[in-house]
Amino acid sequence: MKILITSAVLILVLACTPAGNKKQTPVSTEPPAYQLELLWQSDTLLRTPESVLMDPAGEVLYVSNVNLHPWEKDGNGFISKLDKSGNILTLKWIEGLNAPKGMGITGKSLFIADIDQIVEADLETGKIVRTYPVEGNPQLNDVTVGNDGTVYFSGSGSNTIYRLKEGKPEALFTGNEGERFNGLLWEKDRMLLITSTSSLFKAINLETKEVKILAENIGQGDAIVPVGNGGYITTSWIGAVFFVPAEGAAVKLLDTEAIGENAADACFDTTGQILYLPTFFKNQVKAYRLVR
Repeated sequence: MKILITSAVLILVLACTPAGNKKQTPVSTEPPAYQLELLWQSDTLLRTPESVLMDPAGEVLYVSNVNLHPWEKDGNGFISKLDKSGNILTLKWIEGLNAPKGMGITGKSLFIADIDQIVEADLETGKIVRTYPVEGNPQLNDVTVGNDGTVYFSGSGSNTIYRLKEGKPEALFTGNEGERFNGLLWEKDRMLLITSTSSLFKAINLETKEVKILAENIGQGDAIVPVGNGGYITTSWIGAVFFVPAEGAAVKLLDTEAIGENAADACFDTTGQILYLPTFFKNQVKAYRLVR
C-alpha cells in the first residue's frame, strides 16, 4: 500500500503538460519503422530503479535505486551492478545515497545525481570519494558527460542545467517555471534536453542560449539516448518509449502506462541495438532489442 500511495503522489507531482494555448505537434500515427523486442527482465530485488548506465567497456550495467521515496533524504538509496544478461552481480555496490537518479562516467569516476548533490564514486571500488552540494532545492535528476570529461546535470526543481567547473556546480541555462528539466544528452555544439511537464524535447546552444524544439507531446520526458543513425529514443516516466527520427514526428514504440509500468532513465547499446529500461515501481530492468 505504501508503494501505491508513493506512486500516486509522484504522478501528481510530475503531472503532464499544463493547460494552455500552445499548439503541440501530435505523435505520428504511421506504423513505426522500428519495434522493440523484449530480450530479458531482471529479478525484482532492485528497489525503485530509476536509471541504467553501461560502463565504458560495455560489460556492466550500473543501476541507481531510489528505494521508494524519490525526493526524500532518507539515506537508503544505492547503486547496483548487473551483467548484460540481467543478472544482479552486486545488489548494493554503493550505499548511503538518498534517492540516486542519473549517472555519468568520466575517467575513473562515476558521478551520481542525488537530490541536492552530485556524488562522485570510484569506479573500481565503489567508494564515495567526494560530494558536490547544490544550493536550494534543485531536485537533481540526470547526468551527461562531454567529450572533454565535463560533467553536466539537470535540476527538475530548479529547471536548470549545471556543470561541474573546477569542483564547483555552475548554472549554465535556466528554463521556464514548471517545465521540470529531466533527461540530458551532451552533443557537440548543443545540449539535448527533455522535460517532464511541458513534454518537450529541445536542443539548446549553451553559448547563445538559442533553443530549438525537436519534438513535442512526448509525455513525462525522462531519458534521451542516441540510436546511432541520427535518431533518438526518449522515454516517458509514466510508461512510454518513443522513437524520434532526425526529421519527422515522434513515434510511440512501447506503451506500458495501462499496466502501471514506468519507463525511466534508460541507456542504449548502439553495438547490439539494445535498450536497457528501468521500470521504477516494478523493481526491474528490462532489455529490448531495437529492430526494423
